[in-house]
Amino acid sequence: MTDKAVSVLLLGGGGREHALAWKIVQSPDVARLCALPGNDGMAALSKVSCIAGDPADATLVLAKAQELKADLIMVGPEKPLAAGVVDVLEKAGFAVLGPIKAAAQLESSKIFAKQFMTEFDVPTAPYRICGSYAEAAEALKGWPVEDKGIVIKADGLAAGKGVVVTHDRAEAEKTLHDFMVNPACQVKSERILLEEKLSGREVSAFALCDGATFQPLGYVCDYKRVRDGDEGPNTGGMGGYAPKDWPSAKARRFVNEKIFASVIKGMQDRGTPFRGILFAGLMIDGDNVKVIEFNTRFGDPETQILMPLIDGDIVPLFLRAAKGELKSEKVALKESAAVHVVMASEGYPETFGGGMVLGQRIELPESMLEPGVNDNGLLFVMGAKKKDGGWTNEGGRVLGVTALAGTMEEARDIAYRTISGIRFKGAHWRKDIGKNR
Repeated sequence: MTDKAVSVLLLGGGGREHALAWKIVQSPDVARLCALPGNDGMAALSKVSCIAGDPADATLVLAKAQELKADLIMVGPEKPLAAGVVDVLEKAGFAVLGPIKAAAQLESSKIFAKQFMTEFDVPTAPYRICGSYAEAAEALKGWPVEDKGIVIKADGLAAGKGVVVTHDRAEAEKTLHDFMVNPACQVKSERILLEEKLSGREVSAFALCDGATFQPLGYVCDYKRVRDGDEGPNTGGMGGYAPKDWPSAKARRFVNEKIFASVIKGMQDRGTPFRGILFAGLMIDGDNVKVIEFNTRFGDPETQILMPLIDGDIVPLFLRAAKGELKSEKVALKESAAVHVVMASEGYPETFGGGMVLGQRIELPESMLEPGVNDNGLLFVMGAKKKDGGWTNEGGRVLGVTALAGTMEEARDIAYRTISGIRFKGAHWRKDIGKNR
């Protein structure tokens, strides 16, 4: 418990922020939460108000923080971090849970992250950095694409669309051309990263960091490909689950000691302490653990899985981390299994624009958005808006359902039963989330 009523400013307006708001307002310490810009699902929560505006506009965010006298500012998406919003807020004396711009490069630049991992002995896949299309095309010629595969990554932020993994040389060549030359492609990058394709099982690990230390927040397995069986193009995430008995205790110790601790120390050594959420995308093959990439904030949809699993009040921990005072505080997690399924719009994902069918009326039981009605079938709003008393889809990923239960099978059953009660034209979702894992 804190000694005063807490005012929170939350930046972002997607499903991740809806889940964060849902958890934060459960704290008895929180008097109000203002979301910038928020969404209509968040607006249905008690204590929550939404403010129009761009969360990457540092001048606007600072003005709102001063107006609200915010005790805690939580940064949801990556763009405000890459834009240096945290730097401006911290300079003005606010407690912010999110890294400064220099530390956020772990996500905003794939090349920076790779060079950082090399410098501080964080295990990752071998790679090559290419500074031009001609250099990348030449490097690709000698790459054993058909035999070993290749991972092609755009250097900057690309909303989950800037990574292609393939064994097809023609696809690899087209990807390079699209990312670096094709003006019609939404992903644009002047530098490109070519990586060896890792084998094993993928998982995301999360840690709450205060600049000097960290506390683990849990593990989530997500599904990036749009169709069942991991077919189709990469997306921002079609769902996921929290594995109960994996990774092993040995692997988790390795992650803590050789990855999270190494990043925290490396950032300190560089004079850019990392405060906020560190998200490590990992590939685990037996006892061999390697980092695929880092994100410097909570993931979407991973947050919709993690927040319902956190046992107890998270706000005091967020506050202490933001102030650099986390120390030995531990995050308690429920023993439940958790499954999250995303409903997407027709045409999602699109790389070249104009292909999604939006503005469709959503048939949605309103009671699903009422807090406390059903803690085992939680609905989080991602790309939907309320219009004229009803809901419409306004983005690629529209809604997500999280279910908690004693077993993975029970959680899957609840999630898919809940999803079946929601309808809109063109809606699609994976049917294999958490299956056979």
